[in-house]
Amino acid sequence: MVYYNFHMIHYLLELEESVLDNSTELRQVVYSVLLTQIQFGFYRYGEKLPAIEETSTRLCVSVDTARAAYLKLKTRGYITLIKNAGATVKVKYDSRETEQFIQTFFSARKHAMIDLGKSLQPLFGTAQWTGLKYAAPEDLQTMELLFSKEDAASPYAMLEHLNLKYRALGNHILMRLVWQSFMFLHNPFFSLRDNLRYFDRDADYLSAVLVFCREKDWSALRAAVAGSIEKLPSALIRFYEDRITTPPPEAETPFVWSSYKKSRQLCYSLAMELLTSISLGQYPVGSLLPSQEELARQKGVSVSTVRRALLLLDSIGAIKSAKYIGTRVLPFDKTAENSDFTRPVLQRRLMDMAESLQILALSCQAVSQLTLSSLNTTFVEQLCRDLKAHRQRRRGETLSYFLLGLIGNHAPYQTIRTVYTELLRQIFWAHAFHGMKGSADTIHAIYDPYYDTFIDSLEHLNFLRFSVTLEALILFELRCTVDYLLHFNVPGAENILVPDSSFR
Repeated sequence: MVYYNFHMIHYLLELEESVLDNSTELRQVVYSVLLTQIQFGFYRYGEKLPAIEETSTRLCVSVDTARAAYLKLKTRGYITLIKNAGATVKVKYDSRETEQFIQTFFSARKHAMIDLGKSLQPLFGTAQWTGLKYAAPEDLQTMELLFSKEDAASPYAMLEHLNLKYRALGNHILMRLVWQSFMFLHNPFFSLRDNLRYFDRDADYLSAVLVFCREKDWSALRAAVAGSIEKLPSALIRFYEDRITTPPPEAETPFVWSSYKKSRQLCYSLAMELLTSISLGQYPVGSLLPSQEELARQKGVSVSTVRRALLLLDSIGAIKSAKYIGTRVLPFDKTAENSDFTRPVLQRRLMDMAESLQILALSCQAVSQLTLSSLNTTFVEQLCRDLKAHRQRRRGETLSYFLLGLIGNHAPYQTIRTVYTELLRQIFWAHAFHGMKGSADTIHAIYDPYYDTFIDSLEHLNFLRFSVTLEALILFELRCTVDYLLHFNVPGAENILVPDSSFR
């Protein structure tokens, strides 16, 4: 087996992390947002675009990223860009051209947009309610001032409002997901000013929300948040019925989201596959993994991908590589003591994991109830058998991952399946903390009551009880995770909001 330098690879991974914001993909998204607004007539010939710095702030990207998008618009002939004068729309589209842009854009995204719209409440409803519940008074005041401005209905103002709603959660991954959802759905939809007619303009949603927050009327706040979110998919369906006459193309544009750069996804997927094999005993504790070359051949990937995957497993204490010996599988309950929690790259990934857990904790009740209710009885019975089989393996510390995987894979909306798949990739890093909850007997004592409730709930088709218990389990895992991060002095852990068990 070829021996590799873990320290050098760690350095390269950390360097890669530091340049994430300057990715071509991110610049392309900003460019596409601005171009769409020009082509839809949101910004017309002779009108000024927001300043580069303002776009940077509004879209949560660096100034360099925003500037690159503006320069591309200039190079393509869409705007003029003059120092001290700003950006001005250069192209002049007639009504026929604008309509064609609109028809082509929305027809290609019809099913994905509607699917995303229907996914908003189960994915974000509780998170938005919780963010508002714990919002600082100054953030509530800023929201009030924001929507008193003339451009209160603009996509940018809406995005700023969303940022304020979720700020208290201290969750960067959630904000990236919210941002991506906004760019795919809200921004193009509300870039058509006429689309406001699909909503009740007389309903003073914001004022009511602010009153409920200040009076701490959390039940009324929950109803108001849910009612507001649920208006969008209904409006979207009416918009497609009324306005979009062009049939969808054979290959539509899907909603995609990834918290990792594409170049790293294969590496993380392989690492998770190997870890799963270790957990199932295919590579027993104390045994040597196949050589890098053999793993590359078996998995159909490059040797460099294998090296990076093994590095990840080493950083969370699952394996240990030694020169002239190979890569040995370490005991499952010794991962924490074999992990190096001082490495910045591991600290960042542990923060990603904690933030992903928070999203799952705040969405799993709604998502699991929705999912289980959509399945037939035969399928639910199979889920129950799968759960009993998992219990027999006596790996209670992986129960949350197992259940969330089942729920996410069978959710009725593709958006939820996409998001849950990505969030569960982050839970991979929880392996670093295995063994910190105590002995095997302690683990069983913690998780056996959860197994009992889940199995009984499925057998009696009590999906509400199942979903409430799942939320309690994920909140428990979130609290433990944040405590571990604080114990190891991981920067940023203190900012992650952990609702107490009675937060509802």
